[in-house]
Amino acid sequence: MKTYFYIISLFFLIILSFRGFGQEDHVVKKVEFHGNEPISGEVLLNQMNSRGETLIEKLKFWKDEPLLSTFMLNEDVERLRTFYQRNGYLNPEVSYNINRNKKKATIQINIETGEPVLIRDVTYSDLTDEEKATILSKAIKNQPFNKGDRFVDSEILKYEEEISKIFHDNGYPFIEVKRQLDVDTTIRKVDVHYEINPQTKAYFGETTIEGDSLIEESFIRKQLKFDPGEVYSQEKIEQTQQKLFNTDIFSYVIIRPQKDQVKQQDIPIYVELEELPPWSTEVGLGYGTEDRLRVSARLTKLHFLGGARKFIFTGKRSHFYPVSLETKLIQPNLLTDNLNLILNPFYISENETSYRVERLGSGLTLQQIFSQSTTGFLMYSLERNFLKNKTEIDAISGKIRKDIHNKSGITVGMNRNTTDNPFSPTKGWKISGNFTLMGIGFKSKYDYYKSEIGVNRYYQLDKDWVLAGKLDVGFIKPFTGDETPIEDRFLIGGASSLRGWGRHQVSPENEAGKLIGGNSMMEGSLELRFPIYDIFSGVTFMDAGNVWNDAFDYDPKQLRYNAGLGLRVSTPIGPVRLDFATPVFENRFRLQFFVSIGHAF
Repeated sequence: MKTYFYIISLFFLIILSFRGFGQEDHVVKKVEFHGNEPISGEVLLNQMNSRGETLIEKLKFWKDEPLLSTFMLNEDVERLRTFYQRNGYLNPEVSYNINRNKKKATIQINIETGEPVLIRDVTYSDLTDEEKATILSKAIKNQPFNKGDRFVDSEILKYEEEISKIFHDNGYPFIEVKRQLDVDTTIRKVDVHYEINPQTKAYFGETTIEGDSLIEESFIRKQLKFDPGEVYSQEKIEQTQQKLFNTDIFSYVIIRPQKDQVKQQDIPIYVELEELPPWSTEVGLGYGTEDRLRVSARLTKLHFLGGARKFIFTGKRSHFYPVSLETKLIQPNLLTDNLNLILNPFYISENETSYRVERLGSGLTLQQIFSQSTTGFLMYSLERNFLKNKTEIDAISGKIRKDIHNKSGITVGMNRNTTDNPFSPTKGWKISGNFTLMGIGFKSKYDYYKSEIGVNRYYQLDKDWVLAGKLDVGFIKPFTGDETPIEDRFLIGGASSLRGWGRHQVSPENEAGKLIGGNSMMEGSLELRFPIYDIFSGVTFMDAGNVWNDAFDYDPKQLRYNAGLGLRVSTPIGPVRLDFATPVFENRFRLQFFVSIGHAF
């Protein structure tokens, strides 16, 4: 029994010895590169497992620092040597030195690349068929390298895929492309040859549509970007799939060319799709320090009155919007692809600090979908407003002044969103802009022009560390006189604005100290978002902005600032947000606290 005990003990000692061998108690401070041109140190560092802490990682005091491992470092050296060979250097010499200072270690990577391998010539198969030669000439125009350039393996492979794609989109889905490399090591030159075999030209065959859908098959076929007998194009298949998705009718769409069932050069196309439920209901309940209790309900009817028409009814209630009822009737693909007609009657009661207004009206919008990320619109709106202006008191009766007026105008706008996540973006842009011309017919009381532009930028500093910024600018200018409707003027401040102030508390005031709104607005925010633990994350932010009386009367010296900290809790519907902020540069401390759903921007 003792023998077994000694054997097992010896086994564990050996395992522990191997585990610790090569592992040192020095912390990697940083990694330096010498002689690495023309490849940047940042690119090389991405090939390594041995690395020092970035500035962001140093702030993560609760995580272990990266320890020096000679085993790992030797593997990194081999990986770097292979990486240089793939980038045109036949016999790179890669070595390292370790400079130790107390418990810190700086790794110095020394690289001697020698002369790179250059591209001497690029040739292609001799395609005698005029049509195939023309398609190849399109590919050659996109060739990413030229004679005399340094050989980069990834570019050679990527271009091979580009040649295949161009032929796929022009009727040759069975093309074979092979690259051949002839390296002359004595003079460090390489000849690149692409062997291209387009094979047989193909055409679209019959399209079979299957799946769970109540919508007429004729409507689905109208969305197809191809017809039987047309030259085969993979691009048209992708466009068709996107077009069907854009109808917002289907939960999934699969379009599969049956390349193994070709009949007389015709490729049958198989379309499988599943329709969303014809009726759907969404109910929401929430709480925020501004809106307080929020209740919402949304009813959607697909293929309303047939086809892909959609009917949406939305009702909301909160402190600032006691009643909000909106209906949307959407007619997709009006006259042309991706052009939607939207009819939007509404009744909205809005209760702000400076006014209370009931809006009854409708909008008629033409919406053009240019791409997945970009849309534009042209809208005509007509509304009748029942206004109680809390900033004006009748001198005789002492009551709040009331006003009933019509407004009629045209708005043109654009929205672009390239972010990677609708709830918590880590990179990309949000850009929006609109211009309104008010005072067109229907006895519109006010005539003015108004514009707003907003830009949001999200930049990922490190894993789960995001720097986010926004800038919003707007103005409103009357054509005659100097009066603009108070319900359309700018007031800022609050949970998604200047968080050092309450909702709409940043505004010009009248002689009685009432907030009357302004005709110029500028505000911006800068926010650093960082992980804390699991579903919890934090932010530190600064907001700046102001509102001015007159249009175009921007004065950066009059900007008001606040700074703050926040906590985020991730949920399936977006982060729950808690923010604390106070004005700065005003010789006072006044804490504002907000609870809401979603990021501030």
